[in-house]
Amino acid sequence: MGGIDSTGKVVEADVLVVGGGLAGLWAATKAREYVDMVTIIDKGPKDWGGQCSHASGGIIATIPQDNVAESIKDLVYYYDGLCDQDLWGEIFGQSYDRIQDYLEMGYEFITEPDGRLKGIPQRSLEHIKCYLGKPFGMGGKNMVGVLLNKAQRLGVERFGRIMVTNLVKQDGRVIGATGFDTITGEFYIFKAHAVLLAVGNGGWKASYHLNTCAGDSVYLGLAAGAEATQCEFASVWNVPKLFSWEGQTYLLPLGARFVNAKGESFMDKYSPVFGANTDTHYITRAMAVEAREGRAPFYLDCTKMKPEDRELLTPKGKGWMRLNYLKLEDMGIHFFEEKSEWMPQMWRSAAGLAADLSGGTSVPGLFAAGRACGLDPTVYMGGLSLCLCSATGNTAGETAGRFAASAKSTVMDEELVNEQKRDLYRPVQKNGTMPKEVLREIQKAVFPCDVSILKNEAGLKRAAARLEVIKTELVPQMAAPDAHYLMKLMEVRSILLMSELYVRASLLRKESRAGHYREDYPGRDAAHWLGRLLAGQDADGIAFRVDPLPIDRYAIKPTRYYSDNFRF
Repeated sequence: MGGIDSTGKVVEADVLVVGGGLAGLWAATKAREYVDMVTIIDKGPKDWGGQCSHASGGIIATIPQDNVAESIKDLVYYYDGLCDQDLWGEIFGQSYDRIQDYLEMGYEFITEPDGRLKGIPQRSLEHIKCYLGKPFGMGGKNMVGVLLNKAQRLGVERFGRIMVTNLVKQDGRVIGATGFDTITGEFYIFKAHAVLLAVGNGGWKASYHLNTCAGDSVYLGLAAGAEATQCEFASVWNVPKLFSWEGQTYLLPLGARFVNAKGESFMDKYSPVFGANTDTHYITRAMAVEAREGRAPFYLDCTKMKPEDRELLTPKGKGWMRLNYLKLEDMGIHFFEEKSEWMPQMWRSAAGLAADLSGGTSVPGLFAAGRACGLDPTVYMGGLSLCLCSATGNTAGETAGRFAASAKSTVMDEELVNEQKRDLYRPVQKNGTMPKEVLREIQKAVFPCDVSILKNEAGLKRAAARLEVIKTELVPQMAAPDAHYLMKLMEVRSILLMSELYVRASLLRKESRAGHYREDYPGRDAAHWLGRLLAGQDADGIAFRVDPLPIDRYAIKPTRYYSDNFRF
């Protein structure tokens, strides 16, 4: 056998979906309505379901008695004006339909005694509510389960433990991808009429349940000619010091609070209006200021919650949240009856590919859904990810399916594929630096307070200089003794690019807005920065440009700003 078939294992599909989480599953099942062959690839276990398996299962939605325009108004206020009203109108507009789809697939939501969906208000906003999956703590896993059942019924082909490392373009159009089996090392070639990226946001592997997201979608998309957006925004979460816990966005509206070493509910000082019932970025900024003034450490206090609310949010079932809860009990830590120490943690980048309302990127044949798109300035609310992944997965899946149904077949360039294969395996079995050592150096550059929480020019320039040294001196020395470490090496490659984009974009945005806070530029600058900062690759490297929001055309004009409720 000769030709491309001798280069590696060849898989053909009409639509290739990279990422097997919630957005990928939605996209694949929707695309299947238009084409016969849909394939999902995931670098994790085949049916794991990505980050959704760690989620609580709550989903934000605009239900019939509410109004989409009011939900968008809340978001314009919450995002400090930096809101794509067309996009979020599409997401909120179909959100209740997605809830109905989940119910038809057999997913259950927690309800009030009269049978209405139980909604929990988010971030002290008037109209946006999150509707919880049943039982709490197992919702995400159950959500993945019903979608996997649907994918299997529709004949969606699924591959696990395979990492995509390159997209393949021909005549300006994406026609497939290459990658490898992370266990055996076998090379794979995927031929497709359309490729849809549905990989989660990149992160810095700060804790065990965030170990898989590495910015692959941005790396792949930029290399193929697409643009990235929201690069300057990164989630700085607050997490327990000893364990991981999903659900503070539900705990805080129901009476939980953060206190400092003196037992003071310190958020009341920084925001008398909201207190601790707000986004993590405002809480971690306050923690940074409090720590600087000697009032660390910090604790989450759930003792003032009502007994029925504690019972509601006690994890049920056999998921990871319940396992954590029982382990704490065995250690003598009673989460709801006593204070537990929490701390800030650099979590994930908001960077994603710039995509239109239909999920299309600027590159023909390449589509994006879920967290592979840059959709938010990182101020977060419970259930937002599951909402946008369900909605954009559904939309982009349809767009990719329609595109693939009418696309003409194209022959892959054999030499290009062989070149990608040679480049991929070049670091294997050579002596050199292990990927985790390079990752630690990236973390040391990006995690300091003046780079991640209270950003300033000196800290960001220091980080940029260090990342340049890492790129030129450490990365070329990385080695991978086997396929597993080759996957880790490829992840570090993506994390480094994501980190460079984050630091450079943070330097450029000389203002503070939503999840981005410059201590040296604490005010907003709408004249220059009320728009997306887009990044693309050119012959000289990464180039940025500002894409202003069409405020004149939008129905809702920014007049109120969530960040005005805080003083640091």
